[in-house]
Amino acid sequence: MKVYSSVRAWAQATVLLAAAGFCSGGANAEDICRPAAMSAPRRPVMQTSHSAPIVFRADYAPSGTSYIQQTQAAEEAPAEPAAEIDPWEPATVSDEPFTINNWLAPKGSWAESNNIKFGGNFIQSYTFNFDSPSDRFNGPVTWTDRSNEYQLNQAYNWIEKSTSTETSDWDIGGRADLLYGTNARFDTAGGLEDNINKGSSFYALAIPQFYAEIAYKDTKTKIGHFITPCGYFTVDSGANFFNSLPYTFQYGEPFTHTGTLTTWAVSDKLSLGGGVIRGWDSFDRSNAGTSPNLGSLAVASWTINDKSSIGYSNMWSNEANQSGTYSSRYLQTFVFYHTLSDKLKYVFQSDFGHQDNALANGGSAQWYGVNQYLFYQSSDKVTWGANFEWFRDDGGFRVGGFLPTNAPSPIRGLSTARSGFDGNFYQITVGPKWTPMNNVMIRPNLRFDWSDTTNAAGLKPYDDGNKSHQTILGTDLVISY
Repeated sequence: MKVYSSVRAWAQATVLLAAAGFCSGGANAEDICRPAAMSAPRRPVMQTSHSAPIVFRADYAPSGTSYIQQTQAAEEAPAEPAAEIDPWEPATVSDEPFTINNWLAPKGSWAESNNIKFGGNFIQSYTFNFDSPSDRFNGPVTWTDRSNEYQLNQAYNWIEKSTSTETSDWDIGGRADLLYGTNARFDTAGGLEDNINKGSSFYALAIPQFYAEIAYKDTKTKIGHFITPCGYFTVDSGANFFNSLPYTFQYGEPFTHTGTLTTWAVSDKLSLGGGVIRGWDSFDRSNAGTSPNLGSLAVASWTINDKSSIGYSNMWSNEANQSGTYSSRYLQTFVFYHTLSDKLKYVFQSDFGHQDNALANGGSAQWYGVNQYLFYQSSDKVTWGANFEWFRDDGGFRVGGFLPTNAPSPIRGLSTARSGFDGNFYQITVGPKWTPMNNVMIRPNLRFDWSDTTNAAGLKPYDDGNKSHQTILGTDLVISY
């Protein structure tokens, strides 16, 4: 009976979220999980994007023809016999969705002539856990971390002046992003958001990006606070295919950096970059745990041909360890994209991280894993995706609770007692990305997690520490504007 009631609640939440999306305005929805090798035409690698600064983070692209264009084409076509109704397709759309950019930067305005753009999205979700854990946490799964509970994941807004050297050797721009919601708890840079969110609980405010950008010929330099180019998924959940995140993104990679990053378009196919940063998710030295030293960041992306491309990044910095000091940490990520056919895309990602003297006993820690994604576009509105992941936390240094649940910190999260899992984590996530309107996405997905680990306290990763596996069923609604 409890499972039936919870499933019914999940289904009702899906219907309500969808209804809210159909009644809302917004900008043309971004077509998510379209890396450079998957998009046609390919966006220049040095162009500032709406996600991470390097091509191998999740990329944005226009979502295709509007409903108005589709309706006009249908009216002009010869009459045909009535076809079977597709339940995935919307019935009618009366007008183009509202765009905040067209309102704040209409054609001919000062903002439009100076290449200033505005945008954002609003994401809300519901995740059903078949175990119904009493602590209401989906084990070490973050961002969609609350079980059988509604979450306003993010209200994400950005303003950007992108740079271009097409008409001049020099240009100056910049970008600022603001994120409010339950996702903001995890995108916290030491010395920044922890000085802002003094009285919040599950909901918090984050500033993922605020930087200036200087362009000179084929180079662009960011100076400030920016989203990491490492890996495949990115901080803005609306830019990812699934709203449920892989372990590599949650625990294996940083979210943001503070410092500088220069990228150089060597050619139309090759981009190289490097910079100086303050380490992982660290803004300054004002709070404990923030990196006291400068680190390095290097990136590269190469378009092999019109079907394949690769991205690589590595970084080094001194980071906090379990002994209360700092030690050397290294991370590298590799991403390969390949177009198998017009409708089928494949992505492979691997991460490797290492930290000296990371453990309380003075031992080193390593974490590494593999993600594989397969995407099939079944129609203009629906793309199906599948993700299989293996992630190993060698030493039990990375995966588990890291947000304290009581004073003195007001931020809520999985208890730190649920950590120290030395071993393997696996997950399979499947589901569609449905775009019923240009500004609306709905992303239902079914996820299976399992692990072979038990920590020193005898706790397992899932179901209040009692199980080595879990199944969760989630859905969210993304309204872009």
